[in-house]
Amino acid sequence: MKCLLVVWTALFSTMVIVSPGYTAGPPEQNIREAYKMILSQADANKDGELSVAECMTIYKDKSMAEKNCTFWDIDKDGIITEAEYVQQASNIGKKK
Repeated sequence: MKCLLVVWTALFSTMVIVSPGYTAGPPEQNIREAYKMILSQADANKDGELSVAECMTIYKDKSMAEKNCTFWDIDKDGIITEAEYVQQASNIGKKK
């Protein structure tokens, strides 16, 4: 679980630090790799999907878990897909 927290921290740090070549966060390939690392650590039932419930086990603070995990689940079906993760991560840093 500690390893997973490191992965989440690294991803958020990467998205927050916008380098001159990127105007909206890290390249898509980096986002996909981060999702795969998170999935490999948090997919408790090994079904190849990251449920919001599995996501929430990463956090000690339940309100933080609720906020962050539901953010990634765009269609609110209880599953955070790679496509949803990529879309949300790509939108971080874009001006609205």
